[in-house]
Amino acid sequence: MQSDFIRMYATAVSFDEIKVYLSSNYYNGISSKFYIKELHSNQSALLQGDAHDEENGFKTYLLHTKIELEKRYVVTDAYGLTCFLDLSPLTLTEEFDQRYYYDGDDLGSQYSKHSTIFKVWSPLSTSVILKLKKGSDVQLYSMTRNDKGVFGCKVKKDLEGYRYVYIIENNTSIIETCDPYAYASTSNMKSSIVVDLKKLERKKSSLPLLKHSTDAIIYELGVRDFSVDAYGKLRHKGKFLAFCEEGNVTEMGYLSGIDYLKDLGITHVQLMPINDFATVDEDLPYELYNWGYDPAQYNTTEGSYVTLPNDGYRRVNECQKMIESLHKNGLRVILDVVYNHMHDVNQNALEKTVPYYFFRRDENGYRTNGTWCGNDFNTTAKMCRKYILDMCKRWQVLYGADGFRMDLMGIIDIDTVNAIYRQGKAIDPSFLLYGEGWNMGTLPENQKAIIENNQLLPGVGFFNNYFRDTLRGNNQLERKGYISGDTYKTNEAIIALCDYGKFSSIEQNLNYLECHDNATNYDKLLVSNAEENELCRQRRCMIGTAMILLAQGMPFLHAGQEFFDTKGGNANSYNAGDNVNKFDWGRKDQYLDQIEFVKMLIRLRKDNPCFRHYDYQEMRDHIRINNINHRMIEYILTQDNGQYKEIRVYFNPSYDYISVQIGSDFKVMYSMEQEEITDGSLTVKGVSMAICVR
Repeated sequence: MQSDFIRMYATAVSFDEIKVYLSSNYYNGISSKFYIKELHSNQSALLQGDAHDEENGFKTYLLHTKIELEKRYVVTDAYGLTCFLDLSPLTLTEEFDQRYYYDGDDLGSQYSKHSTIFKVWSPLSTSVILKLKKGSDVQLYSMTRNDKGVFGCKVKKDLEGYRYVYIIENNTSIIETCDPYAYASTSNMKSSIVVDLKKLERKKSSLPLLKHSTDAIIYELGVRDFSVDAYGKLRHKGKFLAFCEEGNVTEMGYLSGIDYLKDLGITHVQLMPINDFATVDEDLPYELYNWGYDPAQYNTTEGSYVTLPNDGYRRVNECQKMIESLHKNGLRVILDVVYNHMHDVNQNALEKTVPYYFFRRDENGYRTNGTWCGNDFNTTAKMCRKYILDMCKRWQVLYGADGFRMDLMGIIDIDTVNAIYRQGKAIDPSFLLYGEGWNMGTLPENQKAIIENNQLLPGVGFFNNYFRDTLRGNNQLERKGYISGDTYKTNEAIIALCDYGKFSSIEQNLNYLECHDNATNYDKLLVSNAEENELCRQRRCMIGTAMILLAQGMPFLHAGQEFFDTKGGNANSYNAGDNVNKFDWGRKDQYLDQIEFVKMLIRLRKDNPCFRHYDYQEMRDHIRINNINHRMIEYILTQDNGQYKEIRVYFNPSYDYISVQIGSDFKVMYSMEQEEITDGSLTVKGVSMAICVR
């Protein structure tokens, strides 16, 4: 209805106060009295109050009365005009959280051969009906309201494979919704599916303990991107099962698929979102492309990655098999989770089951938009926080995830992020949690899970934008950084390599130059260093990758970074299609020597703990770092245990040849220009690097 024609509406603002709005175009917005009627008992009460200031063309009245959620009310003015009382704003009150917080772990469908119990948390609803369907058979069951606003029912028959939705009534509104706690759904979120969890028990992995986050080497990859390129000869294109294929080679006969990932030497694969997202049609997955940062359901996997998206068991099992295969090949799995917003609030099961509650609102009741996606997840609400924790536990226990990368983590409150970390570590001592700590959203500064509050989030890692912007330049493509030749940033690059105090722990520091967001490092250099030749730009890419892998903290690589990945200059390729976003197996085969360089650096890091310090004092005792000629960095590392007693790394992004004195007991382990130590002196040529060991 157009707002111009609304004459009166009423909302509950607390459990003992309502607010009535009368249009100033209707009797000047003046009413001498109001009545409130509870519809089940037909009991009425007289309410009186004075008009307050106008709000958007409405006079407002604050009226005192007692409200109970399980009942329906209508409000009538002195002239007989009537409207329903909207109870949704009560979900924003602290009292609602205290009264209706439900700590049970039995929401959703609990299947057994002889019966299935369904429970949904929906405190505002006046009735909930379970709608079951199998083939042409449709059955309806009325659900009973229990404590804490939980509706439940028990159906005494074998419901395995049945599809179901909830029909929720709230005043005059009647809507259908999927189950926000379901384990599986049909394609495009049409309905939830009952599954037998005993058939979905996964095989436990036996990977060695990850003692410190600095022992991790993280590699970001998209499920679809990994296998769509025909050159890689993977059979399950765009599917979870592509990660289960072993023995694959490219058209040229070089490793592809999971064998390539294992051979590279990384320790963790970070998968871009694999929970159900909205903008790819799961029945026609190749009509559209999307990264997946538009979540539709947090509780189920993305159907376009499954061979049969309407099969509830495959929705779970094929994802389990992917993670199991990665584990078998020695690779842990980080899941990229988007607990900061949803794609479409109005079509979302959480909003449908409890309107207003799961999405943050300002003091005027409007949804906040700190994410720039139209909504922010209301993580400080107790049941919202519990939902996130329950889903994180599900991804760990049912699927085998080893950690989470949190998208736009600064939207989420500190208490929620710390709770995810504590729960994750209790399940798995090797658990990793890190995220984007950008300062966004409307939470008070001291509640945000942002980089500036890292000391309040012990154990939680952060993408280090200082490292990125110092070494490659910021996200303006033409802006240079240290590796692209801006040697005025030499001292800043020294700080970036060793994180002198940015984080309260080295283990919180995640070093990176590129990820799925923004231009690749190679594409940026095509603009910022357009005057240089191709070889020079490639060397700068290699220097940057070396600085990531040899710096103190957690190293993070974007898939394809090892072979100068390109997106054709597209800095935001979230929907740009497979040709732009695919893992380019053909390009990989063009740069085998450069890949060997990255593998060498990974081995060097793994074999020498001096690159993996987790204690600041130990780091300071064993590292010296020098600015040579205001251009070159000399990175000196000593260690008591490891492959070498001392390692010296030289990074020279300038055009100058720079000589340094180095002892005759050193040898050159690696040099871009095959330099040698002569009479105790080493000359590092322009746009080059060298590694010397003793």
